[in-house]
Order: sequence, then structure tokens, then C-alpha cells
Amino acid sequence: MSTSSPQRREAPWASPEGQRSYETPATDELSAPDEERTTDGPRASDERPGAASSALTSVLTGVLVGAVATAMHGGIWYLDGWWLPWGLVFSGALLLCAGLWCGTSTRRVWAAAVPGLATYLIAWATAYLRQGSALVVTQWSAPIGVVGIAWFVVVFLAVMASVIVTGRWLARRCTR
Repeated sequence: MSTSSPQRREAPWASPEGQRSYETPATDELSAPDEERTTDGPRASDERPGAASSALTSVLTGVLVGAVATAMHGGIWYLDGWWLPWGLVFSGALLLCAGLWCGTSTRRVWAAAVPGLATYLIAWATAYLRQGSALVVTQWSAPIGVVGIAWFVVVFLAVMASVIVTGRWLARRCTR
């Protein structure tokens, strides 16, 4: 058995050597390559993706989100003569988030509108290409029909909101 006790290590915040000011960079931060620290031109993180990549991202996101949101929009909670269209609310929020993500990640305003346009095409095709569709009903006589008609309005509002918010975000980003 060893009679010597192991050395105790102190936490970095317990000794004055381990403390550092967050106003001055640490030595490992000073050794960053010069091309990343220059302010003469755009950094690699500031470059936006190409148009083809942006289009592919927006279309694939639109098809995926459009199919899910169109299938989910008809969720209705019935309460003693009242009905709450929870599926419409969640589908609209999903579409808005998808549009904002596409617009801000690609840094293109038109990319914010593509998921909504794809969703509109999916909803229109499921409502009108086949007679008697049960997925998107557009009749005023039943709550599901009212929600189906409202789905087209929500898609329009989500597209407009995502385009406006993305445009304002890009304008603010450019002025910095």
C-alpha cells in the first residue's frame, strides 16, 4: 500500500491563474488563422448557398412539410356544439416555420415562399383533382369543409408572413 496521497487538483476558477477576463481573448483564440479574422471581405460563414441548392432545399422542404401539414390540417376538437380547429393552427405554424427556415438558411426571399407554394399545390391537388376527396374538403356545410377552405387562407397568410419576415431579416442583416 502506498502511504502517499494523490495530488489534489484545483478547479480553474479556484486559482487566480485559471481566471481570465472575458473582455480579452485567450491565447488559443489569438492563434486563429488571419483569413478568418480579417474584416476586408466576407467570411466563409457569410456566403449564401447557390441558387440551385436553395431551390432544391426549398422544394424538398415544401413537399415534405406540405404533405404533413395538409394531412394534419383537418384535426378538429369537438366540444358540446363548439369545434376547435387545432390541426389548422399547428399546420399553419409548421408551414410558417418551414418558410422562415428556408428563407433565412438560404438567405433568399423567394426561398421563403417556395414551401408555401408547394403546400398550396398539394392541397389544391388533393381537394380538386379527385372528386369526393376526404383529405381536403371544401364545403361550407360541415366544420371539416370550413377548415378545408380556411386551410387555403392559412397557406396564403403563412407565405406572406414568411416572405415579409425573411425580407426584413435580410435587410437588417445587410445594414450591419
